[in-house]
Amino acid sequence: MRQTADRSGLSDNGIEWNKLSFVCLLKQTGQKRGCMNENVLPEGCRDYIYSEDSLDFFLPYNGDIEAAREEYKPDCLQYLNQEYLIVHFYAPTSAIYSGRFAVAYGSIPKCYALQQDGGEIVGTDAGDSFSVLEAMGIGRLRRLPYLDLYGRGVLIGLIDTGIDYRHPVFINPDGSSRIYAIWDQTEAAGPAPEGFDYGREYRQEELEQALSAENPLELVPETDDNGHGTFMAGLAAGNISERNSFSGAAPQAEIVMVKLKQAKEYLRRFYAIPEGVPCYQETDLAQGIRYLAETAQRADRPLVLVMTLGTNSGGHDGSSILDELLDSLAVQNSVCVITSTGNENGYALHYRGLEEPEAENTYEEVELRVAEGENGFTMELWATSLNLYSISVISPTGELIERSPGRGNRFQVMNFIFENTLIYLDYYMVENRSGEQLVLLRVYAPTPGIWRFRIYTEQEFGGNFDLWLPVHTFVEAETYFIRPDPDVTITGPGNGDRAITVASYRVSDKAIYLHSGRGFTRSGNLKPDLAAPGVEIYGPLPNGRFGIGSGGGAAAALTAGACALLLEWAVVQGRRPMIDTSAIKRLLKGGAEREGIRFPNREWGFGRLDIYGAFEELRIVVNS
Repeated sequence: MRQTADRSGLSDNGIEWNKLSFVCLLKQTGQKRGCMNENVLPEGCRDYIYSEDSLDFFLPYNGDIEAAREEYKPDCLQYLNQEYLIVHFYAPTSAIYSGRFAVAYGSIPKCYALQQDGGEIVGTDAGDSFSVLEAMGIGRLRRLPYLDLYGRGVLIGLIDTGIDYRHPVFINPDGSSRIYAIWDQTEAAGPAPEGFDYGREYRQEELEQALSAENPLELVPETDDNGHGTFMAGLAAGNISERNSFSGAAPQAEIVMVKLKQAKEYLRRFYAIPEGVPCYQETDLAQGIRYLAETAQRADRPLVLVMTLGTNSGGHDGSSILDELLDSLAVQNSVCVITSTGNENGYALHYRGLEEPEAENTYEEVELRVAEGENGFTMELWATSLNLYSISVISPTGELIERSPGRGNRFQVMNFIFENTLIYLDYYMVENRSGEQLVLLRVYAPTPGIWRFRIYTEQEFGGNFDLWLPVHTFVEAETYFIRPDPDVTITGPGNGDRAITVASYRVSDKAIYLHSGRGFTRSGNLKPDLAAPGVEIYGPLPNGRFGIGSGGGAAAALTAGACALLLEWAVVQGRRPMIDTSAIKRLLKGGAEREGIRFPNREWGFGRLDIYGAFEELRIVVNS
């Protein structure tokens, strides 16, 4: 059984969806059906941002907000920058599941996962962070008293699960806070930061008042229930604590934390993300980037922005909106942007297709093992726009649903009678941001076993295609490609051109982390840029504890602290105030430790981070 439709928005049940405004009309009678009650619309933009009855999208505009209101007719919109708005439509959220809307793929918020392997940090009090700092060259740098670099005057911005502001590693000896500000997106009551429509901002003076109180949480009820954000902030900028054998990489930098709210339930269902797994939507990350940039500008401080979340959604070529936002920030003076390769290598979630098709209408069969208990998943096929592909599917019981060949954007539904499985396919001949072909598959209630996807070549231009499943925390452990490809496994936004993308390795034997994402990008750009310690790293956890964690987020956080030392030297001390991410990247690559590494390569980039070597490289640059 198969249904097909073009992207006009006409659905199979007779409901027609007006492009972008999402007014639903019963086609034959004109009566409304399945629409929200117009008399119970939320009041104020904040309500739309939190409402599960509101659909959220990125939409482009020309800088004229009033013209955008007239064109899109949204129920609410948020300013992002001069090119994009975040818009909200009060509508049945079921509209987004069944392809009944006419919005480009890039406009739908992606879902991002935390970048620590296995989804949790194992708590323990036995650890030592100083050996890690020695491996990064920070220990050697600290033994040069005439440099005296600890990150003073620099802001390190994180977008994560929050921070335990009461932890001793974030409190100065005089009782003042090391945290410059917190924007808690989960606190709907506000007051929101200036220029934003939701969340609650806590400034440094409020945190310090709370710290001096008998019960700080009565004044500032800020916690980090997950621990990921506290851990990453501590690695980047936690205090030196000899008693606990711990120090952050930049222990006198100040921290700005964005505490992300969880993704809306309708997006979790759209991407078939398992219940209870932390998941954060791209619109909130984008506003977090904006908040960090504007906070640093108002404070007139240099900023290191570090991304410790990632996604397998997107073309893995740096073309997403988040990639673009980070790239535009990375070219600004006194700013350094750090991303991670993620932790997706070794989970068999990437497949690379044939490079030279024999003829038109030939196919390559891709086998996918689906685990018991798998609720569903997405799968994305990306290829150059000249190479058109279509897909047919064979279920574990042998039920075949043929492809829907043809040209142009189209929508196909595959309903497997014997499997009780439903697959939605969206064909984008030219995806609007990358200019490449995309086929988005959303698979719901898949039968366990081996599924076979026949990828047909409809035009004989050569080249290859790539398939990605979601990040490993979003699917069951036994869901994977039978013949995977380990390369091109860097998560977004680590594929952007200008940010510094960091792989992770183990200090004890200088071995790359088993799950560290591998380059290059799908378009062939050289990523990662370098590697930093990211295996069995010791750091702070909520409620005054310490623990051990592994993954790309840890490597990125430590790199952020190292970059704060460079910004202190260059900007705070006035030696190179025009420095930006590209200049810092050049120094880190030039100063990297490369013993036993042929560079650049897909695992290590240009070598292991050595901040002392970066300063030696700086000396060469200054004196050349």
